[in-house]
Amino acid sequence: MSIRLTPPGGLNLGRTKFSNRALMREIGLLVRQQVIRRTISGRDEDGGPFRAYSPSYRRQKSRELGAGTVNLQVSGQMLNAIAIVDIDDDSVTLGFK
Repeated sequence: MSIRLTPPGGLNLGRTKFSNRALMREIGLLVRQQVIRRTISGRDEDGGPFRAYSPSYRRQKSRELGAGTVNLQVSGQMLNAIAIVDIDDDSVTLGFK
């Protein structure tokens, strides 16, 4: 998974002036948080529900973890590994570390 954002240059948020690189970092952290929240809620990138687990996997997950909800989590390691992997003055890239 990779997300790349490129906003218009020279943005000023209220009284706080960000360098472009600092602004890209803040945008990246915000998008990371939104991706994690959306995924945990069981929604895909378009806002729709994830495709249902197969009946056998849903039973197994429910038996072993107490939940069969499709949220791409078992241990949480995948979502915790989402990080800013590249940043410059006009873009930020999220990926897995």
